Amino acid sequence: MRRIPIEYPAKLDPIWEPRRFKIIHGGRGGGKSHTVAQALLAKGVAESIRVLCVREVQKSVEKSSKQVLVDYINKLGLTDCYEVLKTEIRSKANDTAFDFTGLRDQTADSLKSAEGTDICWAEEAHSISTHSWNVLIPTIRKPGSEIWATFNATHEDDYVYDRFVAHTDPDAWVCRINGADNPWFPPELTTESAKLKNLNEGLWRHVYGGECMTQAGVIFQRDWFRFYSLPPSRLNIYIASDYGVTDDGGDHTEHGVWGLSPTGELYALDWWYGQADPAEWIDQWIELIAKHRPLAAFEEKGVILRSLDSSINKRMRETQTFVRRVALPSASSKAERALGFAARASAGTVLLPEGKPWSIRLLNQLCAFTGEDGRADDAVDVCSLIGRGLDQMANAAPAEQRRRRSLINDYSPEFDDYGPSWKTV
Repeated sequence: MRRIPIEYPAKLDPIWEPRRFKIIHGGRGGGKSHTVAQALLAKGVAESIRVLCVREVQKSVEKSSKQVLVDYINKLGLTDCYEVLKTEIRSKANDTAFDFTGLRDQTADSLKSAEGTDICWAEEAHSISTHSWNVLIPTIRKPGSEIWATFNATHEDDYVYDRFVAHTDPDAWVCRINGADNPWFPPELTTESAKLKNLNEGLWRHVYGGECMTQAGVIFQRDWFRFYSLPPSRLNIYIASDYGVTDDGGDHTEHGVWGLSPTGELYALDWWYGQADPAEWIDQWIELIAKHRPLAAFEEKGVILRSLDSSINKRMRETQTFVRRVALPSASSKAERALGFAARASAGTVLLPEGKPWSIRLLNQLCAFTGEDGRADDAVDVCSLIGRGLDQMANAAPAEQRRRRSLINDYSPEFDDYGPSWKTV
């Protein structure tokens, strides 16, 4: 049998053992894709196998896993074993074949030709949708067939992470591998890793440490946030909203209620979100106003606000529920707009309630936020509005000042427990 001089981290030795699922995840430079490419090529020389290489989106074969396979065909001296064609790789000695496809537009019917696959390699597996996995896994059904996945974890709710890493699958071998496990970790990456760690340790923990963004944090760090069981009795209440206009899978509308303590700590008090028609989320906003009596309601200037402004005012009049509305401009990028809130959070002055599902959802969105489009960040936009509205917010009055105000209240209706009366704002 021909000996092929492949090099890979010892931690990945179990890749040669039969297993239905082989899940390799971790940070950059761990040798995930390089090990898989070498192992598949070696197997393809030793026996006839059909390999299907998949990603969620493959705009062209050049954007597939083909190039790393071609590189190792040359590096390992296998040019006499494999023929590299435009859209596939074929063995010159047996029936081994490598094919490449994107999954997003595939159906069970269109993938039928893959039923004879021996090994399916899912590269960048974190980006493969639940729908695509549910089409792919039952398709790879040949006796003894295997599915290999390589990825750097991004979000805890990504299908591949949730099923195989967060939970245990008895049919899976799961290995987390980082640069420290790889004797061939490139010197160039050693330098870049050190630079990134100095600039942003949270991002470094994701890129090189293999942690989910929701665990590592990028702009927001998880350990910045504290939890509370009961809020203080003295809070000035504010609400911020990020509006959406569709109820058919578009952006969420989010309403977040916050309290500002006498010492300047921000307490998240209540939350509503949904992909709802404006009539529904305006009523939800009205209910939160009536329940919490905020001193001001912050919202984003723009097309959506202009189209719905009269509807919001009309509903306030109909329900006799009023609040001072403050529209803030949306200049600069999403990341820049979030910096004011991030500054408060980094000082440990943002607190979230214990035991509320929306609180964990909010924290996960904050820690996954990169400022780039493509992931849910509507809850982050609410926090950004609160951060930008801080200049127009006031800390709650301390106990002594509230006692003085109570004397004023005996003679004037202009003040109540939260400061200027919400009814007269």
